[in-house]
Amino acid sequence: MLLLRPEGRIFFANADNVAQKIREKIAATKPQIVVLDLGGVFDIEYTALKMLNDAGKKMRDAGIALWVAGLNPGVLAMMQRSPLGAASGRERMFYNLEQVVVRYRETIRHDSVR
Repeated sequence: MLLLRPEGRIFFANADNVAQKIREKIAATKPQIVVLDLGGVFDIEYTALKMLNDAGKKMRDAGIALWVAGLNPGVLAMMQRSPLGAASGRERMFYNLEQVVVRYRETIRHDSVR
């Protein structure tokens, strides 16, 4: 699992830079799950949401699950209305990192039983 925590506002001027950093971290670590902790993101605009949607699709195509945590109410509402929210599903959106850890442990336990 790779945990990434961007901070501040994600918008058209920095969305490509954020996406590039995410790609670099994924390439270096080759995780099965990427968790974006957006607790430090107070605003996300359409361009950035589209970037996250595109990144999520590429990750799914590569067999990597994208989980999102720490969403403030405004960002959560935008995510849920977006294609990323629809593709990820509510089960991959978490209020905090503690919930991520619980879900991850459940996933590991379930996979080890198989």
